[in-house]
Amino acid sequence: MNLIDIRQRFNEAGGRKKQLEDSYTLKETHLESLTVQRDDNVKARWVLSEVSRLTQERFKDRVEKLVTMAVRSVFDRDFSFELIFERKRNKLECQPIIKEKGNELIPKDAMGGSVLDIISFAFRIVLWSIEKPKSRNVFLMDEPGKWTGKLVVKFGEMMREVSHRLGFQIIMPTHDDSLIEIADRAWHIEHDGTKSVVKLVSSDEKEEEVKPKRKVRLKR
Repeated sequence: MNLIDIRQRFNEAGGRKKQLEDSYTLKETHLESLTVQRDDNVKARWVLSEVSRLTQERFKDRVEKLVTMAVRSVFDRDFSFELIFERKRNKLECQPIIKEKGNELIPKDAMGGSVLDIISFAFRIVLWSIEKPKSRNVFLMDEPGKWTGKLVVKFGEMMREVSHRLGFQIIMPTHDDSLIEIADRAWHIEHDGTKSVVKLVSSDEKEEEVKPKRKVRLKR
């Protein structure tokens, strides 16, 4: 191998070395960029995790307090309502439980429909109270408390007390005379075959007939 060949191979090796050095510099710069991005992602994930934790704690605290108050006012027992959050299959799951004297009860399995009526009502109120922007303060309910049996009076009193405290209105149909007596205002509606007749019912006023603005015709 003569000197010219050696010089040519030296130059080629020098060129490859330069390419490798440039490639190394680019990869090093890219690695530094990825490291910064990873650190930013870790910080962002921590921030999101903290926000999620604080939001969860606020929601948990608000739900537990209102539902516990509602359940105790109806059952007159030392119940407490809790939300148990668990991560399963990379998903956050929530299990509602009722505690009494250290015993844990799952409402839907161990306590029947009465407590579910109360919990579902309280949940609706909590979700409404944390809405932003908040929707109108009117709730339409289809015979709430129908599973509470003899406790329906306490259930009605609880609904009235909560609605007065939080400033919302409940509109609901019912056939229960005890709920009608608890209501701030109640109407009795009858249909005579051609029109609806609405009577305002009040404990301290005589029944007053309220004629509807338009007739309701039955389709034959």
